Amino acid sequence: MTLKKAWLFGALVLVVVLPATGATPTSASTSCTATIPNASVPGDLLLAITGSPDHATAVGVHYIGGDGTPLVTQWTGKGWDRIKVPVTPGAVLIQFQAAATAGARTWAVGAFRNDRPEAGFVVDGRWHWTHPIDPGLEEDEFLGVAAAPDGTVWAVGKHQVGAKNEPLIERWDASGWNVVPSPTVRGSSVLNGVAVAPDGSIYAVGWSVLTGGKTVPLVERFQNNAWSAARSSGTGQLSAVALQPDGTPIAVGWETADDGDHIITMRPGGDTWDVVADASGDPGRLEAIAVGESTVAVGLRFADGIPQPLVVRLDTGWTPIDVTGEPAPDPGGDQLLGVTGELGVFRAVGVRDDGDAFASLTAAGTCTG
Repeated sequence: MTLKKAWLFGALVLVVVLPATGATPTSASTSCTATIPNASVPGDLLLAITGSPDHATAVGVHYIGGDGTPLVTQWTGKGWDRIKVPVTPGAVLIQFQAAATAGARTWAVGAFRNDRPEAGFVVDGRWHWTHPIDPGLEEDEFLGVAAAPDGTVWAVGKHQVGAKNEPLIERWDASGWNVVPSPTVRGSSVLNGVAVAPDGSIYAVGWSVLTGGKTVPLVERFQNNAWSAARSSGTGQLSAVALQPDGTPIAVGWETADDGDHIITMRPGGDTWDVVADASGDPGRLEAIAVGESTVAVGLRFADGIPQPLVVRLDTGWTPIDVTGEPAPDPGGDQLLGVTGELGVFRAVGVRDDGDAFASLTAAGTCTG
């Protein structure tokens, strides 16, 4: 049974798309290609991807009627091979929001009904659950995950306290999961992405909603065994962060204006994270970023109110990559939510709206020069 749209928008709060208007990016990159294959699985919602593009693992949720089960699937080179993820009775509706690779392990994190953080890993084709800390009785969930070279895993998300959210940060090591104190930040705040730098620093990004509804970027850094909040400029929300070849972080997201959504890109400049003018302002939303031989980000833009897949490459600014393949049937739409890449090859995943139900969306591409 396929998933009806009303159910999806109740479950996937962070990937709901609202109709907006905006111009279509121009001057597409001729050195990059991206293709959506004519293959989709009804009920599969792919929300994140990790690992080598040739052996990637994608995670999300599979809906059967009104119940959702955690989804983990691996690319074999010829197709996607699903990993069995056993669940206990009464804990079926687990949705994975993020994934990371740590040596032979592929981690996935998310939540049970948005209420309780969940995490586990695949090794040798088998799934293993772990036991994150549930910090409260209200809504608590993981939205981002990253792994350090020593195998330590960092998961970030949100912890509900009364009417607002506070950042949630947990660390997994040989002793299990532990909640790590997050600095006090203003507003109702969420961390959505995390990355580990070569020097051991960790960066987490998201957003804060201030009094009056203004949304501003949120950046936190782990250094000298403690987390601190960084100053940031501008408005909008950051969805993902990655490390560039020189070790400096770059974050992407979007801000909403009267004429629709606009991409934002941010980097640290001294003690403040600033908007990168040349890589901000184009129509659309960037949901995920992968840094390799080329830096590629994915997301969505709107054409006549319908979400269309967006793939861009970072040059001076973001250069759009033409996406070929079978489009979603009218009046459905496509959105890309995760990307992984290396050596000029990338693979992305997301969600396709076929008009009556939702299904998986995948894309593959290359960049040269």
